[in-house]
Amino acid sequence: MQHVPSGGFSRRALLRAGGGLAAVTLGSVLGARPAYAEVPDSPRFDLGGAGGNPVWKKSLHANWVMQSFAYDNVHQHIYFAQVNSQNTDPAHAGDLWITKTDTAGRQLGAMTLHNFGHGVSIAVEPYNGSVYLWTEWKSGDSGFGTKIGRFAFKDGAVLEKTSAAVQDRTPSIGDELINPQPAIDPSTGRLLVRYKTGTDLPRIVAFDLEDARAGRLLSEHRLAERALPSRGAWGTDNPFQGFTAYGRYVYLLEGRVNGPSYITVADLNGAGQSVVIDRAQTSAGESLPGREPQGMAVWMHASGPRLAFGFHSNTGGVRQASVFYKSEFV
Repeated sequence: MQHVPSGGFSRRALLRAGGGLAAVTLGSVLGARPAYAEVPDSPRFDLGGAGGNPVWKKSLHANWVMQSFAYDNVHQHIYFAQVNSQNTDPAHAGDLWITKTDTAGRQLGAMTLHNFGHGVSIAVEPYNGSVYLWTEWKSGDSGFGTKIGRFAFKDGAVLEKTSAAVQDRTPSIGDELINPQPAIDPSTGRLLVRYKTGTDLPRIVAFDLEDARAGRLLSEHRLAERALPSRGAWGTDNPFQGFTAYGRYVYLLEGRVNGPSYITVADLNGAGQSVVIDRAQTSAGESLPGREPQGMAVWMHASGPRLAFGFHSNTGGVRQASVFYKSEFV
């Protein structure tokens, strides 16, 4: 099957759709709280740079919607989170499949999570001979997780939300964490949690992964905290679909089914309100039927770091996953 190139980005289309970068501000800082530490400087991915398409229309373990993915950068595997978007039974709200693949999307294993969440973001942590996953956990009435859970991946296992195998790794930093979602920056060894404190008030907080692993997730342990872009009318038209971080920059994936898809870049440093650094539309996978952006991750490839982003597609009822990446820096 022919692969679709990763495609270019149209900043002209962005300016028409979003009103220009300068008009997009970072959200309310809730009392103008500062970032709690400077994040070390790092290069920023070029959203228009060269890239590739290592996973193309791969079926995962269940015929469910791919929501997110992350890399085991030690063993070069991908872990995909899938949700059954057609199941309206409250007893199964937040049921997820986790599918393990190689970096080309060939299946290597799977496990089931009952009542965990929507699977908006997943983090993968190889540690002491095992692979630990960080996901939403304990789904509420909305189907989204209310906490962050850490647990070992085991092929064929079924985890209930009450399982003792799940470690509670929800930050306790004074805010009410609405819909917390995890990611790991493999370049810095940091856990990042995106959450909301209210309607259209998204934030992100960073911890050293060693602290997070041990459950040290209090206010005094945070390395940085930042307001993320308020979504407003832009968010209504372009739903949030995933995030990741590389160094001082956080990358957000936005877009709707069969519509334009965007990558947005914000800086983890600084305080107060700030402009988005970059936002660009991608035509990656534009031929996919039912194309919907789903998930971001950093892939530490032998050739260098890659900013990976994914799409769900639906071909005659068969749901599939595709992954693209950018590998050049500004």
